[in-house]
Amino acid sequence: MIAMLLVLRALASAQDVTEPALKAAFIYNFAKFTEWPADVVPDSGPLVMCVVGDAAVGDALERAVKGRMLAGHSMVVSNVASADPQRVCHVLYVSGVTTDQAARVFAGLRDVAVLTISDVEGFTERGGIAQFFFEHGQLRFGIHLESARRARLHISSRLLELAKRK
Repeated sequence: MIAMLLVLRALASAQDVTEPALKAAFIYNFAKFTEWPADVVPDSGPLVMCVVGDAAVGDALERAVKGRMLAGHSMVVSNVASADPQRVCHVLYVSGVTTDQAARVFAGLRDVAVLTISDVEGFTERGGIAQFFFEHGQLRFGIHLESARRARLHISSRLLELAKRK
């Protein structure tokens, strides 16, 4: 946990780290500290991370996970159209949309084991699991535990200690 904090703080304070790269690092760590039900991620299949509305974060996430394994799974990043986010995503990040558009994207995922993440204001209040926000110039995040439970995802207490809980 301390190593994760140091890495995230170092990334946040480094001048050459872009916002998309920082968000990608957070998304990767969210996945790293989340457990999916055994029936959701096939033993031989990859963990699929989908990005809607922010190609820069998608590209940065692809670079961040390239060649890495997570719980014995390779990781694949897919930029998807907002109209089709449900296609086998284990992690779904949505940005660049209105609150209503985000709500429509996630409407079909309410009880599905997908780690939903966004930077759209009010996202966790509408059923999303994790939301980025800036506080005093630093990237922070909130976790909505009830949404995670409903999705049958187990979020590590180590990650929850760093989050603003809702």
